[in-house]
Amino acid sequence: MLLLLRYALILFPAVSTAYMLPLEQSGQLAFYTLVLLAVAEISRTWLPGRAQNLAAAAEMLFVTWLSLQTEGMMFACHYSTLTAYMLKERSGLRWFLLALQAMLLNVSLNAHPDMELKLTANLLLATGALLLYGWAETGDRKRELEQVYDELRSKAYELDAARRRLVEYAGKVEQLAQTEERTRISHEIHDDLGHKLIRLKMMLEAIIRISPGQPEKGMEMTRIVRDQLTEAMETLRRTVRRMKPPAEEGQSFSLKRLIEDFAADPEVQIRCEIAGMPRPLYPSLEIVLYRNAQEAVTNALRHGQATEVLIEMSFEESNVAMTVSNNGTLPDSAAMGKGLGLSGMEERTRLVGGELRIHTDGRFAVTTLVPTPGAQ
Repeated sequence: MLLLLRYALILFPAVSTAYMLPLEQSGQLAFYTLVLLAVAEISRTWLPGRAQNLAAAAEMLFVTWLSLQTEGMMFACHYSTLTAYMLKERSGLRWFLLALQAMLLNVSLNAHPDMELKLTANLLLATGALLLYGWAETGDRKRELEQVYDELRSKAYELDAARRRLVEYAGKVEQLAQTEERTRISHEIHDDLGHKLIRLKMMLEAIIRISPGQPEKGMEMTRIVRDQLTEAMETLRRTVRRMKPPAEEGQSFSLKRLIEDFAADPEVQIRCEIAGMPRPLYPSLEIVLYRNAQEAVTNALRHGQATEVLIEMSFEESNVAMTVSNNGTLPDSAAMGKGLGLSGMEERTRLVGGELRIHTDGRFAVTTLVPTPGAQ
Protein backbone atom coordinates (compact mmCIF):
# COMPACT_ATOMS: atom_id res chain seq x y z
CA MET A 1 0.00 0.00 0.00
CA LEU A 2 2.84 2.36 0.83
CA LEU A 3 4.52 1.58 -2.48
CA LEU A 4 1.32 2.34 -4.39
CA LEU A 5 0.98 5.61 -2.48
CA ARG A 6 4.54 6.60 -3.39
CA TYR A 7 4.01 6.02 -7.11
CA ALA A 8 0.55 7.60 -7.05
CA LEU A 9 2.02 10.79 -5.55
CA ILE A 10 4.29 10.96 -8.61
CA LEU A 11 1.77 10.05 -11.29
CA PHE A 12 -1.17 12.19 -10.12
CA PRO A 13 0.80 15.48 -10.05
CA ALA A 14 2.33 14.57 -13.43
CA VAL A 15 -1.06 13.88 -15.02
CA SER A 16 -2.52 17.08 -13.52
CA THR A 17 0.41 19.10 -14.81
CA ALA A 18 0.12 17.53 -18.28
CA TYR A 19 -3.38 19.01 -18.68
CA MET A 20 -1.96 22.46 -17.98
CA LEU A 21 0.94 22.29 -20.44
CA PRO A 22 0.95 22.67 -24.19
CA LEU A 23 0.88 19.43 -26.13
CA GLU A 24 4.47 19.74 -27.35
CA GLN A 25 5.74 19.78 -23.72
CA SER A 26 3.78 16.74 -22.60
CA GLY A 27 6.32 14.28 -24.02
CA GLN A 28 9.14 15.96 -22.14
CA LEU A 29 7.06 15.86 -18.94
CA ALA A 30 6.34 12.16 -19.48
CA PHE A 31 10.07 11.51 -19.84
CA TYR A 32 10.88 13.36 -16.62
CA THR A 33 8.08 11.49 -14.85
CA LEU A 34 9.51 8.14 -15.97
CA VAL A 35 12.95 9.24 -14.75
CA LEU A 36 11.45 10.14 -11.38
CA LEU A 37 9.72 6.73 -11.16
CA ALA A 38 12.96 4.98 -12.12
CA VAL A 39 14.88 6.84 -9.44
CA ALA A 40 12.28 5.86 -6.83
CA GLU A 41 12.36 2.19 -7.88
CA ILE A 42 16.18 2.00 -8.08
CA SER A 43 16.48 3.64 -4.64
CA ARG A 44 14.00 1.15 -3.16
CA THR A 45 15.36 -2.07 -4.65
CA TRP A 46 19.07 -1.62 -5.33
CA LEU A 47 20.54 0.96 -2.96
CA PRO A 48 21.49 0.28 0.69
CA GLY A 49 19.96 2.26 3.56
CA ARG A 50 22.44 5.17 3.70
CA ALA A 51 22.53 5.51 -0.08
CA GLN A 52 18.74 5.72 -0.12
CA ASN A 53 18.94 8.90 1.95
CA LEU A 54 21.29 10.46 -0.64
CA ALA A 55 18.95 9.33 -3.39
CA ALA A 56 16.04 10.95 -1.53
CA ALA A 57 17.96 14.26 -1.35
CA ALA A 58 18.76 14.04 -5.07
CA GLU A 59 15.09 13.29 -5.77
CA MET A 60 14.07 16.42 -3.84
CA LEU A 61 16.40 18.57 -5.93
CA PHE A 62 15.13 17.00 -9.15
CA VAL A 63 11.48 17.57 -8.15
CA THR A 64 12.27 21.18 -7.25
CA TRP A 65 13.93 21.77 -10.62
CA LEU A 66 11.06 20.04 -12.42
CA SER A 67 8.49 22.15 -10.55
CA LEU A 68 10.23 25.35 -11.56
CA GLN A 69 10.37 24.19 -15.19
CA THR A 70 6.73 23.15 -15.54
CA GLU A 71 4.94 25.56 -13.16
CA GLY A 72 2.20 23.01 -12.57
CA MET A 73 1.43 20.53 -9.78
CA MET A 74 4.81 18.78 -9.85
CA PHE A 75 5.68 20.28 -6.44
CA ALA A 76 3.30 17.65 -4.99
CA CYS A 77 5.89 14.98 -5.88
CA HIS A 78 7.71 16.11 -2.72
CA TYR A 79 5.10 14.15 -0.74
CA SER A 80 6.18 10.99 -2.58
CA THR A 81 9.80 11.56 -1.53
CA LEU A 82 8.61 12.08 2.04
CA THR A 83 7.59 8.42 2.25
CA ALA A 84 11.05 7.31 1.10
CA TYR A 85 12.98 8.34 4.22
CA MET A 86 10.53 8.98 7.08
CA LEU A 87 9.82 5.27 7.46
CA LYS A 88 13.39 4.01 7.17
CA GLU A 89 15.67 6.26 9.19
CA ARG A 90 15.28 6.56 12.96
CA SER A 91 18.23 8.88 13.53
CA GLY A 92 18.28 12.65 13.35
CA LEU A 93 19.12 12.49 9.63
CA ARG A 94 15.46 12.18 8.70
CA TRP A 95 14.72 15.49 10.42
CA PHE A 96 17.53 17.08 8.43
CA LEU A 97 16.02 15.66 5.24
CA LEU A 98 12.59 16.92 6.30
CA ALA A 99 13.95 20.45 6.87
CA LEU A 100 15.69 20.32 3.47
CA GLN A 101 12.51 19.16 1.80
CA ALA A 102 10.43 21.89 3.46
CA MET A 103 12.87 24.49 2.11
CA LEU A 104 12.86 22.96 -1.39
CA LEU A 105 9.06 22.72 -1.34
CA ASN A 106 8.81 26.45 -0.75
CA VAL A 107 11.35 27.03 -3.51
CA SER A 108 9.15 24.92 -5.81
CA LEU A 109 6.15 27.08 -4.88
CA ASN A 110 7.86 30.38 -5.77
CA ALA A 111 6.19 30.33 -9.18
CA HIS A 112 2.74 30.16 -7.51
CA PRO A 113 1.61 33.54 -6.17
CA ASP A 114 -1.27 32.04 -4.19
CA MET A 115 -0.30 32.20 -0.48
CA GLU A 116 -3.16 29.92 0.49
CA LEU A 117 -1.72 27.21 -1.77
CA LYS A 118 1.71 27.63 -0.20
CA LEU A 119 0.28 27.42 3.32
CA THR A 120 -1.78 24.35 2.41
CA ALA A 121 1.24 22.64 0.82
CA ASN A 122 3.37 23.23 3.92
CA LEU A 123 0.62 21.98 6.23
CA LEU A 124 0.25 18.86 4.11
CA LEU A 125 4.01 18.27 4.34
CA ALA A 126 4.00 18.67 8.13
CA THR A 127 0.90 16.48 8.52
CA GLY A 128 2.31 13.78 6.27
CA ALA A 129 5.62 13.83 8.14
CA LEU A 130 3.86 13.42 11.49
CA LEU A 131 1.66 10.58 10.21
CA LEU A 132 4.61 8.75 8.71
CA TYR A 133 6.62 9.30 11.90
CA GLY A 134 3.82 7.78 13.97
CA TRP A 135 3.53 4.91 11.51
CA ALA A 136 7.26 4.27 11.72
CA GLU A 137 7.26 4.37 15.53
CA THR A 138 4.29 2.02 15.67
CA GLY A 139 6.07 -0.41 13.36
CA ASP A 140 9.22 -0.20 15.46
CA ARG A 141 7.27 -0.86 18.67
CA LYS A 142 5.51 -3.78 17.03
CA ARG A 143 8.81 -5.30 15.93
CA GLU A 144 10.26 -4.79 19.42
CA LEU A 145 7.22 -6.43 21.01
CA GLU A 146 7.46 -9.34 18.58
CA GLN A 147 11.14 -9.70 19.41
CA VAL A 148 10.41 -9.64 23.15
CA TYR A 149 7.60 -12.16 22.63
CA ASP A 150 9.93 -14.45 20.68
CA GLU A 151 12.55 -14.16 23.41
CA LEU A 152 9.99 -14.90 26.13
CA ARG A 153 8.69 -17.88 24.19
CA SER A 154 12.24 -19.13 23.71
CA LYS A 155 12.93 -18.70 27.44
CA ALA A 156 9.68 -20.53 28.22
CA TYR A 157 10.78 -23.44 26.04
CA GLU A 158 14.19 -23.43 27.73
CA LEU A 159 12.58 -23.33 31.18
CA ASP A 160 10.25 -26.19 30.30
CA ALA A 161 13.18 -28.22 28.95
CA ALA A 162 15.19 -27.44 32.11
CA ARG A 163 12.24 -28.51 34.26
CA ARG A 164 12.00 -31.82 32.41
CA ARG A 165 15.74 -32.35 32.76
CA LEU A 166 15.45 -31.57 36.48
CA VAL A 167 12.70 -34.17 36.92
CA GLU A 168 14.73 -36.74 35.00
CA TYR A 169 17.82 -35.84 37.00
CA ALA A 170 15.94 -36.22 40.29
CA GLY A 171 14.76 -39.65 39.21
CA LYS A 172 18.27 -40.68 38.20
CA VAL A 173 19.69 -39.41 41.50
CA GLU A 174 17.15 -41.45 43.44
CA GLN A 175 17.90 -44.53 41.33
CA LEU A 176 21.63 -44.01 41.82
CA ALA A 177 21.19 -43.63 45.57
CA GLN A 178 19.16 -46.84 45.68
CA THR A 179 21.79 -48.65 43.61
CA GLU A 180 24.62 -47.45 45.85
CA GLU A 181 22.74 -48.54 48.97
CA ARG A 182 22.01 -51.96 47.49
CA THR A 183 25.66 -52.34 46.50
CA ARG A 184 26.80 -51.42 50.00
CA ILE A 185 24.41 -53.89 51.60
CA SER A 186 25.42 -56.67 49.19
CA HIS A 187 29.08 -56.07 50.04
CA GLU A 188 28.25 -56.16 53.73
CA ILE A 189 26.37 -59.44 53.38
CA HIS A 190 29.17 -60.92 51.29
CA ASP A 191 32.01 -59.78 53.56
CA ASP A 192 30.40 -60.50 56.91
CA LEU A 193 27.59 -63.02 56.63
CA GLY A 194 29.12 -64.89 53.70
CA HIS A 195 32.40 -65.51 55.50
CA LYS A 196 30.57 -66.70 58.60
CA LEU A 197 28.48 -69.16 56.61
CA ILE A 198 31.57 -70.55 54.86
CA ARG A 199 33.28 -71.04 58.20
CA LEU A 200 30.20 -72.74 59.65
CA LYS A 201 30.04 -75.08 56.65
CA MET A 202 33.64 -76.07 57.22
CA MET A 203 32.95 -76.67 60.94
CA LEU A 204 29.93 -78.83 60.10
CA GLU A 205 32.08 -80.95 57.77
CA ALA A 206 34.63 -81.32 60.59
CA ILE A 207 31.84 -82.37 62.99
CA ILE A 208 30.73 -85.06 60.55
CA ARG A 209 34.26 -86.46 60.42
CA ILE A 210 35.04 -86.44 64.15
CA SER A 211 31.62 -87.25 65.65
CA PRO A 212 31.92 -91.06 65.28
CA GLY A 213 35.25 -91.25 67.17
CA GLN A 214 34.96 -88.17 69.43
CA PRO A 215 31.28 -87.55 70.20
CA GLU A 216 32.05 -85.10 73.03
CA LYS A 217 34.25 -83.00 70.76
CA GLY A 218 31.61 -83.13 68.03
CA MET A 219 28.91 -81.97 70.47
CA GLU A 220 31.06 -79.08 71.63
CA MET A 221 31.68 -77.98 68.04
CA THR A 222 27.94 -78.32 67.33
CA ARG A 223 27.16 -75.88 70.14
CA ILE A 224 29.72 -73.45 68.71
CA VAL A 225 28.04 -73.72 65.30
CA ARG A 226 24.65 -73.08 66.94
CA ASP A 227 25.92 -69.93 68.67
CA GLN A 228 27.53 -68.66 65.49
CA LEU A 229 24.34 -69.34 63.52
CA THR A 230 22.44 -67.28 66.06
CA GLU A 231 24.95 -64.48 65.61
CA ALA A 232 24.67 -64.75 61.79
CA MET A 233 20.88 -64.60 61.99
CA GLU A 234 21.10 -61.45 64.12
CA THR A 235 23.45 -59.91 61.55
CA LEU A 236 20.96 -60.75 58.81
CA ARG A 237 18.10 -59.16 60.78
CA ARG A 238 20.09 -55.95 61.29
CA THR A 239 20.86 -55.78 57.58
CA VAL A 240 17.19 -56.28 56.65
CA ARG A 241 16.11 -53.60 59.12
CA ARG A 242 18.54 -51.15 57.52
CA MET A 243 17.16 -51.98 54.08
CA LYS A 244 13.59 -51.31 55.22
CA PRO A 245 12.91 -47.86 56.75
CA PRO A 246 10.92 -47.63 59.99
CA ALA A 247 7.16 -47.81 59.60
CA GLU A 248 6.63 -44.29 60.92
CA GLU A 249 9.18 -42.93 58.45
CA GLY A 250 7.59 -44.69 55.50
CA GLN A 251 4.17 -43.38 56.50
CA SER A 252 5.26 -39.81 57.14
CA PHE A 253 3.96 -38.70 53.73
CA SER A 254 1.13 -41.23 53.25
CA LEU A 255 -2.53 -40.37 52.79
CA LYS A 256 -3.37 -42.91 55.49
CA ARG A 257 -1.29 -40.93 57.95
CA LEU A 258 -2.99 -37.72 56.81
CA ILE A 259 -6.47 -39.16 57.33
CA GLU A 260 -5.51 -40.45 60.77
CA ASP A 261 -4.25 -37.00 61.73
CA PHE A 262 -7.60 -35.38 60.90
CA ALA A 263 -9.72 -38.28 62.20
CA ALA A 264 -9.46 -36.93 65.75
CA ASP A 265 -12.09 -34.30 64.84
CA PRO A 266 -15.50 -36.05 65.10
CA GLU A 267 -17.19 -33.34 63.01
CA VAL A 268 -15.09 -34.09 59.92
CA GLN A 269 -15.35 -37.18 57.73
CA ILE A 270 -12.43 -37.88 55.39
CA ARG A 271 -12.62 -40.68 52.84
CA CYS A 272 -10.09 -41.95 50.33
CA GLU A 273 -10.90 -43.76 47.07
CA ILE A 274 -8.31 -45.33 44.76
CA ALA A 275 -8.73 -46.12 41.06
CA GLY A 276 -6.25 -48.02 38.94
CA MET A 277 -3.30 -50.12 40.04
CA PRO A 278 -1.38 -48.44 42.91
CA ARG A 279 2.39 -48.46 42.50
CA PRO A 280 5.42 -47.01 44.31
CA LEU A 281 6.25 -43.40 43.44
CA TYR A 282 9.38 -41.34 43.71
CA PRO A 283 9.68 -39.74 47.16
CA SER A 284 9.58 -36.30 45.51
CA LEU A 285 6.17 -37.09 43.98
CA GLU A 286 4.87 -38.58 47.24
CA ILE A 287 5.84 -35.42 49.11
CA VAL A 288 4.09 -33.19 46.54
CA LEU A 289 0.88 -35.25 46.69
CA TYR A 290 0.95 -35.39 50.49
CA ARG A 291 1.59 -31.64 50.91
CA ASN A 292 -1.10 -30.71 48.37
CA ALA A 293 -3.62 -33.02 50.02
CA GLN A 294 -2.74 -31.58 53.42
CA GLU A 295 -3.16 -28.01 52.16
CA ALA A 296 -6.44 -28.82 50.37
CA VAL A 297 -7.94 -30.49 53.45
CA THR A 298 -6.82 -27.65 55.71
CA ASN A 299 -8.35 -25.04 53.37
CA ALA A 300 -11.59 -27.00 53.19
CA LEU A 301 -11.93 -27.04 56.97
CA ARG A 302 -10.66 -23.50 57.61
CA HIS A 303 -12.25 -21.51 54.78
CA GLY A 304 -15.09 -23.71 53.53
CA GLN A 305 -16.28 -25.07 56.90
CA ALA A 306 -16.53 -28.48 55.24
CA THR A 307 -17.74 -31.56 57.08
CA GLU A 308 -16.88 -34.10 54.40
CA VAL A 309 -13.68 -34.39 52.38
CA LEU A 310 -13.09 -36.92 49.61
CA ILE A 311 -9.59 -37.79 48.37
CA GLU A 312 -9.60 -39.62 45.03
CA MET A 313 -6.39 -41.19 43.71
CA SER A 314 -6.24 -42.31 40.09
CA PHE A 315 -3.21 -44.30 38.91
CA GLU A 316 -2.73 -44.24 35.15
CA GLU A 317 0.12 -45.46 32.96
CA SER A 318 1.99 -42.18 32.69
CA ASN A 319 0.60 -40.05 35.52
CA VAL A 320 -1.13 -39.98 38.87
CA ALA A 321 -4.11 -37.72 39.57
CA MET A 322 -5.22 -36.78 43.07
CA THR A 323 -8.48 -34.87 43.51
CA VAL A 324 -9.44 -33.44 46.90
CA SER A 325 -13.08 -32.27 47.03
CA ASN A 326 -15.26 -31.10 49.90
CA ASN A 327 -18.87 -30.15 50.64
CA GLY A 328 -17.96 -26.77 52.09
CA THR A 329 -19.02 -23.30 50.99
CA LEU A 330 -17.96 -22.46 47.44
CA PRO A 331 -15.81 -19.32 47.18
CA ASP A 332 -17.03 -16.29 45.24
CA SER A 333 -15.74 -16.76 41.68
CA ALA A 334 -15.30 -13.01 41.22
CA ALA A 335 -13.26 -12.63 44.40
CA MET A 336 -11.50 -15.98 44.34
CA GLY A 337 -7.76 -15.62 43.88
CA LYS A 338 -4.74 -17.77 44.45
CA GLY A 339 -3.58 -17.19 47.99
CA LEU A 340 -0.41 -18.48 49.52
CA GLY A 341 -1.85 -21.98 49.91
CA LEU A 342 -2.94 -22.48 46.31
CA SER A 343 0.14 -20.69 45.00
CA GLY A 344 2.36 -23.01 47.01
CA MET A 345 0.48 -26.05 45.73
CA GLU A 346 0.82 -24.84 42.15
CA GLU A 347 4.52 -24.13 42.56
CA ARG A 348 5.24 -27.56 44.09
CA THR A 349 3.31 -29.28 41.32
CA ARG A 350 5.05 -27.30 38.58
CA LEU A 351 8.50 -28.17 39.96
CA VAL A 352 7.91 -31.87 39.30
CA GLY A 353 6.39 -31.25 35.89
CA GLY A 354 2.77 -31.54 36.96
CA GLU A 355 -0.37 -29.43 36.70
CA LEU A 356 -2.80 -28.07 39.30
CA ARG A 357 -6.48 -27.71 38.40
CA ILE A 358 -9.29 -26.07 40.38
CA HIS A 359 -12.96 -27.04 39.93
CA THR A 360 -16.02 -25.34 41.42
CA ASP A 361 -18.79 -27.37 39.78
CA GLY A 362 -21.05 -28.27 42.69
CA ARG A 363 -18.15 -29.07 45.03
CA PHE A 364 -14.88 -27.26 45.43
CA ALA A 365 -12.14 -29.57 44.21
CA VAL A 366 -8.40 -29.32 43.62
CA THR A 367 -6.73 -31.82 41.28
CA THR A 368 -2.99 -32.48 41.35
CA LEU A 369 -1.77 -34.21 38.19
CA VAL A 370 1.86 -35.39 38.25
CA PRO A 371 3.79 -37.44 35.69
CA THR A 372 5.42 -40.66 36.78
CA PRO A 373 8.57 -41.17 34.71
CA GLY A 374 10.32 -44.36 35.54
CA ALA A 375 7.42 -45.65 37.66
CA GLN A 376 7.69 -49.32 38.41
